[in-house]
Amino acid sequence: MKLFVIVLAAVAVVVTNSLPVEVSTRKTYKGYKIHRLSLDSQKQLDYLVNLNEFLMENDMNGEIAFLTETALLAPDFRKPVSVLVSPGQEVEFLKRTEEQAIQHVVADADVAKSLEAERYMSPETKRTVKNGGMTWDAYHRYQTIERYLQHLANTYPELVQLTTLGKSYEGRYLYLLKLGKARADGKTKPAVWMDAQIHAREWIAAATVTHMVNKMVTEYGTNSTSTRMLDQIDWYVLPVINVDGYEFTHTVDRWWRKTRRVNPFNVAIGADPNRNYDHMWMHQGATQQANTDVYAGAYPFSEIENVYLTDAVLERKAQIKTLLTFHSAAEVWLLPWGYDSSVPDDFEELRQMGLKATQALEKLYGIRYGVGSSTQLLGAAAGATDDWGKAKGMIKYAVTVELRDQGYLFNLPPEQIIPSGLETFEAINVVAEVVYKEYGATPD
Repeated sequence: MKLFVIVLAAVAVVVTNSLPVEVSTRKTYKGYKIHRLSLDSQKQLDYLVNLNEFLMENDMNGEIAFLTETALLAPDFRKPVSVLVSPGQEVEFLKRTEEQAIQHVVADADVAKSLEAERYMSPETKRTVKNGGMTWDAYHRYQTIERYLQHLANTYPELVQLTTLGKSYEGRYLYLLKLGKARADGKTKPAVWMDAQIHAREWIAAATVTHMVNKMVTEYGTNSTSTRMLDQIDWYVLPVINVDGYEFTHTVDRWWRKTRRVNPFNVAIGADPNRNYDHMWMHQGATQQANTDVYAGAYPFSEIENVYLTDAVLERKAQIKTLLTFHSAAEVWLLPWGYDSSVPDDFEELRQMGLKATQALEKLYGIRYGVGSSTQLLGAAAGATDDWGKAKGMIKYAVTVELRDQGYLFNLPPEQIIPSGLETFEAINVVAEVVYKEYGATPD
């Protein structure tokens, strides 16, 4: 470790998660670049893992950010590692990566310009009344998503029910949609749970899920697939879990990942809600270093948003047969377990559903998703939603869906929202078919 003390005398750490940032100050990332590293040896991987650990252990303030944090622990090197580098650290960073013979390209030479262009695309000041102001040619603030959910419930009361789960740490409401057409015979349909935006910066997650919701509801009665999906399945949809973090990415720091809860034991803000569930909490792939992106919280369920999600799932436990939690941007269909390399006894059934779903997705635009356990594909991440859903929610098909990247990581251009929604719709259609075939409808 002495090597890193010398090497990194002027280098800082992971990301955006050091001290609280005043809401009035937008982080511009002026002069920052994104470098994409390609690894081809265990030695190179070990170097980055050790570097990441050193930075976390020394609580260094962020001018270098590993944006693909799970790739650091990946068992293979198919996915490159994207690193955000400040202008003051670029020379030293490149010198050290070249010494390790790590190949790299500049993926974004002007991060500030890219973020400003993304912000300029926002239609929030050009609001229309249609769909409550919601569109899928731009990424929207949370208040627009709220209006859209209320619009759906008001416009399609026979298909949509809207429930308030509670308030976030900063006082924003979390909403749960129930989609489906009631059966004339009164039988209970099997249900699929979908949630998104547990990580604040992964904007395509909520955009994709709301696009799929819109397609099902607005095309009911005219599109046979949408009609069948709502006739045969009930859908519980939590479009934005980490509402405070999501809003913070729009107003202050585009790459914020965690919640916005003030930690009682340190000055760092927030925890990673996808490390905060109580199944195998802190087993692997998480840390108690509060300034990092994978801080698991001081204790399981320290984050109120996680409590709302689990309470809502458990209340509907008898009906929910599949849990789909949406992230970006690894283009993989992840199955339990994420806490170690073991897999559930019914793993092959889960994998077969995943293969069918991702093959249907691929047919639309040719994007191929990997299918496998979280640990095998991306590395250990204990305390995640899908592991909790499988182990504690007793849900057979518990899946993390990492949506398209296409080289843009978390900054997927808004013109790709609709393609992402359409291809992912093909995948969840397969899920609906599998679930209905296996479970059907049951008498109340």
